[in-house]
Amino acid sequence: MGVPDVPTSVDLAGLDPAALGSVPPRTEDPAHARRLMAEGGAAILTGWFGGKAPDERAATAVARAVLGHATLAIAPPAAIREGGERDKLQIDATASLPLHADGFAYGDRHCDAVFLICVEKGSEDGASFVVDARSLIAALPHDLRAFLTDVPVDLTEPGMHPATSPILLRLASGRTAARCTPWMEPAPAVTGAERERHVALLDRWRQVTWDLTPLVPRFTLEPGDTLCIDNYRMFHGRDPYAGNRFLWRVWAWTSDGNGLPDGVLHSDSRYATVTP
Repeated sequence: MGVPDVPTSVDLAGLDPAALGSVPPRTEDPAHARRLMAEGGAAILTGWFGGKAPDERAATAVARAVLGHATLAIAPPAAIREGGERDKLQIDATASLPLHADGFAYGDRHCDAVFLICVEKGSEDGASFVVDARSLIAALPHDLRAFLTDVPVDLTEPGMHPATSPILLRLASGRTAARCTPWMEPAPAVTGAERERHVALLDRWRQVTWDLTPLVPRFTLEPGDTLCIDNYRMFHGRDPYAGNRFLWRVWAWTSDGNGLPDGVLHSDSRYATVTP
């Protein structure tokens, strides 16, 4: 898919979608994949499964091999097929999955690494894409950038771990985590005209990610490929597809992240429910 020359959003004016997005480099070495994630935010590990279709155990093992000693927890893999598995938000094969970060059901302690392991790629389309979200936020107009970096908003997925914090979360370590989710609202304490302003700014942020989605470079995951993503730095998504497409998704937490959430972990939201 080609990259259009002119962005469709006023907030993207002057930005280079081809520079914000990237085609992750490929490697057969898990340690090299870890370095590539640290340097550029994403990598594709190839050849790890020796031509065999990866099962849940193999999907967990590849995540652990890439993260090494930094591993805090690796959640059991989730099977990603049409319509999702136990995620609240389900996207069918005919719809594009726009730019987003994973794990928001776990609030501010969401996973800082995501692995997508291709078992079947489908018969047509389904290309993937990634974007450096921190660079995107840094390049936005001042008013929107300031809102995203400084103003707490409600990022809570209904019924899940609560989170009221800026879109660009700053950790005590100095690391930042960019977020974009379907559930973004002004903080509950914000009312009146200020709430309306926050709603408008959040709408602009959604529009930026939607408008950027078709503009960035695409790449294809082949069976046996593992897309390794720094989930704090990068947004990802995929195009509509045809045929049987099946991936394992693995959410992982490392010692460089914001700590582990309470409760049982999984690579979807099945255990992230918070009892009132």
